[in-house]
Amino acid sequence: MRKLLYIFICSIIYSSCSKSDDGGLGQITDSTPSTPLLVFPGADQLCIDNTINFSWDASTNEDGSSVVYIFEIATDNQFSTIITSEIQTSLSKIVTLEKGVAYYWRVRAKSSKGIESDYSPTSQFYTEEVPNSNNLPFSPDNVAPFVGQNFDGVNTIDLQWTASDVDNDPLKYDVYFGKDKDALTLMLENTEQTTLQVTADSPQTTYYWQITVKDDKGAETNSPIWNFYVNNF
Repeated sequence: MRKLLYIFICSIIYSSCSKSDDGGLGQITDSTPSTPLLVFPGADQLCIDNTINFSWDASTNEDGSSVVYIFEIATDNQFSTIITSEIQTSLSKIVTLEKGVAYYWRVRAKSSKGIESDYSPTSQFYTEEVPNSNNLPFSPDNVAPFVGQNFDGVNTIDLQWTASDVDNDPLKYDVYFGKDKDALTLMLENTEQTTLQVTADSPQTTYYWQITVKDDKGAETNSPIWNFYVNNF
């Protein structure tokens, strides 16, 4: 009986000593840093000075590890043409850019353990070239379907997009669609709507689409060419 009692007491002591400050899991799990929030310049902002002090909010990390920030500026909203990509330890960066250009920027955090957050939502802004002049609309954004999306069992697809203009001009759209990305068909012209249902007539086929946005002063900007795949109907 005494032997059993001794074993029981020892097991309690061992169990108590094996617990750690993380609630008994034995180790602290590495965490993903929170996604930074952009502060300046904000979305659809017209910057009259082309030397800009970019700033963003701090990322937090539950495991206590330090973070750095990956700061990127591009001339397209797909970030295929990145003009600045730097690692920053602070929450701001001064950059001099060209005048009269639409830019897109984003930030993500990276912990000292190599874990990266999601990118912040992208902010787009314009650097003014001539005061009170008309500026190009920003490149349209793809809402749906996402690039490379695969569809099974359907052949009607809803295309959705969005666009904005730093001058707040009214916008209209031309919508192009087809199987040959070098010879897309104009489906709608000068429409104010931001959605269009299209029909895929061939299975196991990649389809392409593109939006041209136009303001009421004749300025226009093309989106990238997006694509999706229809596997079967």
